[in-house]
Amino acid sequence: MTSIRLSFFFSDKSIRKRDGEKMKTYAPAMDLALCELLELGRVTIPPGGNISITGRDPVFPTPFLLGKAAATVLAAQGAAISSIWHQRSGRSQAVSVDIADAAVSLKSVVHLRQRGYPVPYPDEAYPLTNFFRCRDGRHIFMHAGYPHLRDGLLKLLNCPNEAASIAEAVSTWDSAALEDAIAKAKLCGGIARSEDEWLNTPQGRLLASQPVIEIERIGDSAPEAMGAARRPLEGIRVLDLTHVLAGPMCTRTLAEQGATVLRVRPPAHPVIPSFVMDTGHGKLSTLLDLTQTPDAERLNGLLKSADIFVQSYRPGTMAGLGFSAEAAARQRPGIVYVSFSCYGESGPWGERGGWEQLAQSVTGMAFAQGSADNPTLSPVYPNDYITGYLGAYGALAALLMRAREGGSYHVRVSLCRSAMWTQSFGRLLPHEWQPVPGPSAELLGRLETTRETPYGMLRFMGPITSYSETKPYWEFPSAPMAAHSPVWPENSPIIYNAPDPIRL
Repeated sequence: MTSIRLSFFFSDKSIRKRDGEKMKTYAPAMDLALCELLELGRVTIPPGGNISITGRDPVFPTPFLLGKAAATVLAAQGAAISSIWHQRSGRSQAVSVDIADAAVSLKSVVHLRQRGYPVPYPDEAYPLTNFFRCRDGRHIFMHAGYPHLRDGLLKLLNCPNEAASIAEAVSTWDSAALEDAIAKAKLCGGIARSEDEWLNTPQGRLLASQPVIEIERIGDSAPEAMGAARRPLEGIRVLDLTHVLAGPMCTRTLAEQGATVLRVRPPAHPVIPSFVMDTGHGKLSTLLDLTQTPDAERLNGLLKSADIFVQSYRPGTMAGLGFSAEAAARQRPGIVYVSFSCYGESGPWGERGGWEQLAQSVTGMAFAQGSADNPTLSPVYPNDYITGYLGAYGALAALLMRAREGGSYHVRVSLCRSAMWTQSFGRLLPHEWQPVPGPSAELLGRLETTRETPYGMLRFMGPITSYSETKPYWEFPSAPMAAHSPVWPENSPIIYNAPDPIRL
């Protein structure tokens, strides 16, 4: 770590960390958190390089230091990009991240505008996706973001899709029994727990024993040096088998420094248009049905010349299709395989699927945002976005490891482990965060950009991190799912099909 030179400019000189019912004040911890991430990824900043984090929390009315947590990961990404750039150009650069900018990025999909109008969310989930009180007085959060999840929950509860009926049905269940029944049915739901309760569960204890990013060497291969290039990730090929937000944010982050990202979706998988629009910048997108031999063989052909494989399906799904991390490493020695999950991939909850809101619910974030009697979600989506940033950093760190010493790597991140890491930054006192109105129009305007796309004119948030040499940008605009052929772009020109119809 001797080559690291860090600069931090904070207007606040301490953070507070909860210890039982007391609040303790510590020395500045941002530099420690960043150094821990750099050490975890074995990333060093080249001589002459510099990382700076400016600004302060809170930006949104929340007790958590979400801007600091996000800025820390983005700064670690910046260090990894700078190290890659130094290898490819011999030059160093300065990287800067503003805490307010990082905080606003945790809700970028909400600020998306199509021809000046907000892009709506689908309403199939309403009113199921919410907290409900159980017979024992505990609250449970259920998520029905996809039609099959909605239909499954309604069948389990034996009620129509209306708020009063759902509340009445849930009130007949004890919370633990309902949580277990939801998991057994492969649906999505979780009890609202306090942070201490979560840390005393078997799954919470397991995740607490693991790093926030796991980077495991799973195979041997020759080192792969990254040669000269115009951009840090130019020539790096990424297969993106992700959905919703965390996984797509990882690959979108890689695309902003020049990676070639090909997003692959099963034909029958549901699509949330606003998420696709917001996370599709700089990506190609295609369809492959991996249950069909020709399409599985096509993906294997793409994999042979890929550098990074990113997937965010329920643990075990990709292995069942023949595309586990170990299988990918056999097919392409030197692959960097990135897995996203909600609860981690091992332990008693290792096979459960989940969403951002469930990570907030089970790990204690919703308790702190509201109360035991009124658990409340954060005004942003911290776990989706921060986990996406962590996955991108892990992929970059593994690329650097591959360049130095060869090998295939499995990078694992989870929404719940990210929630635990974010809470470790401490909490603000009520008078510090409750009156905060949210980001100003000036701040939002500074971060947003406008571009003509196959969807029409889109206004969206641009990249957050600033680089003195390698300005982040997306080479082409967000395109509809399945707009491209399942080939790498040098084998076929990039042609945008007309966008799928969007219901406004």
